[in-house]
Amino acid sequence: MAVGFGLRLAYLLNSHPFFDEYTAPLVAAAAWLTETNDPVTALTLARVPSLLLGVAGIALIYRVGARWFSPRAGLIAAALLALSPEGMVWGGRARMYALAQLLALVLAVLVYDGSRGRGSCRLRWLSLLVLLIALLTQFGAIILVPPLVVGALAVGWFTRQPGESPWFLRRMVIAEVVGLVGVVGLGILVKRLGQPLGVAPLGNPEAADLAQELLNTVTYQTGLVLDGAGMVRFLAREFGVAHHLWLGAAASLGGLAALIRWRMPGPSPIGRATGPAATLFVWLITALPVLEMVTLLEPWRHNPRYLVMTLPTFYLLVAAGAEHLLSVGCHDGTHGHSAGGTWACRWLPRLTGVLLALLAILQARGLWLDLQVAYWTPEPAYEEAFHYVGQEWQAGDVVLTMNTSAAAVLLNRADYFAIQEDADQFLIPSATLGMTDRWVGAPWLGTASDLMRVLDRHPRAWFVVDTIRLPVYYRGDWLAVLHTQMQLAWSGDEALVYVTRPNRQPLLTEPAVRLNRPLDRGIVLYGYGLTDQTAWRPGDVLPLTLYWMTSQPIPTDYTVFVHLRDAHAVTLAQRDSRPLDGIYPTSRWRPAEIVIDPQPVQLPDHLVPGDYTLWVGMYRLDTMERLPVADATDGEQAVRLGNIRVE
Repeated sequence: MAVGFGLRLAYLLNSHPFFDEYTAPLVAAAAWLTETNDPVTALTLARVPSLLLGVAGIALIYRVGARWFSPRAGLIAAALLALSPEGMVWGGRARMYALAQLLALVLAVLVYDGSRGRGSCRLRWLSLLVLLIALLTQFGAIILVPPLVVGALAVGWFTRQPGESPWFLRRMVIAEVVGLVGVVGLGILVKRLGQPLGVAPLGNPEAADLAQELLNTVTYQTGLVLDGAGMVRFLAREFGVAHHLWLGAAASLGGLAALIRWRMPGPSPIGRATGPAATLFVWLITALPVLEMVTLLEPWRHNPRYLVMTLPTFYLLVAAGAEHLLSVGCHDGTHGHSAGGTWACRWLPRLTGVLLALLAILQARGLWLDLQVAYWTPEPAYEEAFHYVGQEWQAGDVVLTMNTSAAAVLLNRADYFAIQEDADQFLIPSATLGMTDRWVGAPWLGTASDLMRVLDRHPRAWFVVDTIRLPVYYRGDWLAVLHTQMQLAWSGDEALVYVTRPNRQPLLTEPAVRLNRPLDRGIVLYGYGLTDQTAWRPGDVLPLTLYWMTSQPIPTDYTVFVHLRDAHAVTLAQRDSRPLDGIYPTSRWRPAEIVIDPQPVQLPDHLVPGDYTLWVGMYRLDTMERLPVADATDGEQAVRLGNIRVE
């Protein structure tokens, strides 16, 4: 418990807040309870409940392991949870995962104790209350319901008294089934009233009847998706990491030993558990959620974070496996030795102990590496970014960001919600502002044109984002505006702060001339724009902007070339650059989006007056091979834009 407390406290004090922590009600509660005006202090204090809950989970898992298997198994399980990288991270953040993890373990204890032997109706009803609290804490706990039901039935069957029917065949169980349905239904209703991401509010014309909406609340993220490669990727992320790889091996070997021991004569050498029931129960409530996730949930839900509630039972499974392996060969349950003191009883546990010690060494090395990765992997430093903005703030400034909740907490304002891709899930309608974000009600900026209008309307704007979300939620046209109209003012630990450039030249978000000239690989030169000027002078910079589209993903990064040629087709000026100076290469282009690509061309100082022609194309830098232009008959493999006049 001391080690677990120290790890979680160190992470709590030294890590930047997670993106979603700013939306946690605990932050406001901490600020109110402590009467602090410092939002960073409130964020730190809001993490303390998770710290305490995480340490309480360590104490509870020891008690459970000691009672179900042995004190040694309880100590193993407690040590694993204390040193868990996931436990450290979620035990040091103002999120509900530590509470959900503790409630899941309490729920498992109540279901097991209420289901074995003749069963306990009181404990099973109490488990329904804990289940409701768990669903209101973390709706993902609904994935635990089927495994717990199956586990309860299995425990009731294998631990029933000889000649007796199992408890679940009694008539009064019908009331418990109705109670379970009611608890799950209430949890779903509360989730729906909270308006899940991307769902219309109840009463909205877009919402169906209540029964259908409750069904949709559960099924919008479910589907029988049998993707073998996806399953392997998820299992590799969950159990292939260093600190889980050898634990999985120990659990599997221990499960095999438990099965062998179950089929052998004599009483179980393990604790006060009734036969194999405890081990079987832990296997069911640990393995079935994993099976549900890889078969019944949409691929975007295949994230180990959503199984953090099952970590304690996984560690109990490992501890039980170790205990079973150390008990192989002993048939007499009185003192752990067979009557004759056989060689198997004396030496198999010792050899198994050596094997487990080797696994522990491998586990310790991997665990140390994964703890370091979890501890040092930085979250974006939004608190520092908004602190910088606050220091530089001037009258008339506005701030736009995707993390509006952080802006509201740290800067006490959020003027615009700036996001392009997958925005619908974060938006709710407003009668006066149109679409706004669901957290603070900031107006939505969803296009490059919207961004340009804000920059034109306000003397100075701040855009706060991070390196993780910038390439995911923003397209090429937005990045072009950001690249040409704003400049990076501050960066730190993945957080980025942009500010309006002084003396900027507005960027057209639509082409002045539309071409729709297709190239190979599905790339289309949609059009171009050039400042309306009748004549240019030597030494000028042609502010050329190209507009590209693609109909398919592009696996290769191409380089754009712009040539200025005279009447004899001699190239007198040129520019070679990847789109947006390399910040948005063709391999990142999304089908059907418009990529705005400024390609200014410097005219030579010695250029003689006359008419010149602009040509544009693409090529592979490694082979210098040009990308073919469809329907080109001049052999140029380039698109002729038009003439410019130099005086």
